[in-house]
Amino acid sequence: MTEAPGGPGVQVLRAATREAHARLDALVDLRSWNRATHEWWLQRMLGLHEPLEHELGVWRTAWVTPDRPHTPDVAVRRRAGAITADLITLGLTETQVRALPRSPLPPAPTERGRALGQLYVLDGSALGGAVIATHAIAGGIPPEACTSLAHSRERITSWRETKNLLNELTGEELDRAVRAAVELFAVFEAWLRTPVPAR
Repeated sequence: MTEAPGGPGVQVLRAATREAHARLDALVDLRSWNRATHEWWLQRMLGLHEPLEHELGVWRTAWVTPDRPHTPDVAVRRRAGAITADLITLGLTETQVRALPRSPLPPAPTERGRALGQLYVLDGSALGGAVIATHAIAGGIPPEACTSLAHSRERITSWRETKNLLNELTGEELDRAVRAAVELFAVFEAWLRTPVPAR
């Protein structure tokens, strides 16, 4: 396996996950977004984000040392707290939110390539949330229940950072990033196909 720079990493990731991304998009009809859909979506997002953000945080704490390359800040990307707040705004109690199911996860990241592959999926999802928020608000969802989806400058900054870092990966690291992104998309798709228990 070559150790040359991985090249246009984002294009490689995008091509590898194009079909999976299309399947995810097909699972949700934005044109008929309503309160039930919004609550279902937030529950699914919390179930995935909370454990995944934790694992990425554990990885970053263990990985960062002065002699290693720049590592993205996982804390600024966390959305689980905002998702929880949105669910509570919709009427769920803290106890109900804590009792919601959490998603199975792909293997935890142990090095930079794999972590960046997962961040590629998460950062892209965060940017896509702005589109969902627009449809949700148009469908009558209170804006204060869409804070986890809202557009922000920080999300653009995070996405640019991830793109730049992906383009700096070695060939071997980029292979790992692709595998991690594909695995996370598969978990994401399976999780969205899992019915949410009635509360």
